[in-house]
Amino acid sequence: MRFVRRRRKRKSDDEPIVIDVPVDALTWNVLRMRAMIDRHGEDHPVSIEAMREVARHLSRDPRRLQEAAELYQYVARLSYLHLGPDHSDTLTTLYEAGTTWNAVGQLELAEQFLRDVLTRRERLSGRDHPDTLDAASALAAVLTELGRPAEAEALHADVMERRARRGEAGESTLTELARQAETLRVARRFEEAAALFRTVAEETARRHGVESEETTAARSDLAAAEFHLGHVEEAAALYRDVLRVALTFPGREDLVASVRNNLATVLYELEQYDEAAVLLRECLADRERILGRDHPETIQAVSNLAHVLAVLGDRDTARTLARRCLDHYETHLPPTHPRVTEMRGFLHELDGG
Repeated sequence: MRFVRRRRKRKSDDEPIVIDVPVDALTWNVLRMRAMIDRHGEDHPVSIEAMREVARHLSRDPRRLQEAAELYQYVARLSYLHLGPDHSDTLTTLYEAGTTWNAVGQLELAEQFLRDVLTRRERLSGRDHPDTLDAASALAAVLTELGRPAEAEALHADVMERRARRGEAGESTLTELARQAETLRVARRFEEAAALFRTVAEETARRHGVESEETTAARSDLAAAEFHLGHVEEAAALYRDVLRVALTFPGREDLVASVRNNLATVLYELEQYDEAAVLLRECLADRERILGRDHPETIQAVSNLAHVLAVLGDRDTARTLARRCLDHYETHLPPTHPRVTEMRGFLHELDGG
């Protein structure tokens, strides 16, 4: 918490009364940004840094990710023009802009930013530099989301080899393993994905504790892997335990919503449609409140709920939800992306095709 000092009145000409007004970190940085721009202009390095700091704070609020991404993009343009494309601050902005666009779901923009920063990092710092490896890993995660697992897998493998060569064994390695496992899952190499997810879950539990937030997230990934292996009952039991633990974490409604969504997917396969619908309505309400209506994770819950409602016979609501999904996919994903094709097919079925 910071304080803004305001001069309200004077006891005498020589004795001002100063009142400290507490402000949150975002407000403080917005005030600082405005002051720097007023004093130096937008193109000054101090102003550019202040704008980037505001974008960072915005990106910590899931409801303001779009705003953060747009500000990052503006700051990136200023950095390119006034600091140079190879300046360290420009590269930092490009990286943070790319990861934020990925979180928003603008995957092609995310790829563009991250590929640019990776190229420059490799040339300026070398392929084994930690910043280069972080950029490569983030790009691989985007490629996975874009439905290009072969490219992503090759990039992840290269990053893992280089991290091992550097002797890295910390959180970055666990993150890389989890991303690599997700790429294998998208590529439908479920046995390999499950083995990696299991390794991540066990190592995370060893480092952080069995019922930590980190381990709970890792166990949720493992449950998804079990589900894809056809171990549906085991996945449901694991998800129920993960949900039990996640509900104890204050302020982690995002994690709870994710687990509810995934448990509902498993229950759909077990033909437990009524419970799945309840979980998905709770998940969707939380995601719309926390992330907004157009966030990719919100749209995922919309899609899942549409499929459950279709089975339960509420085809009109299912059709409305499916149309909402397709509109989002056609706006944010390439025309050939599997989600676009699948949702068009689902709508065709709902229309009696």
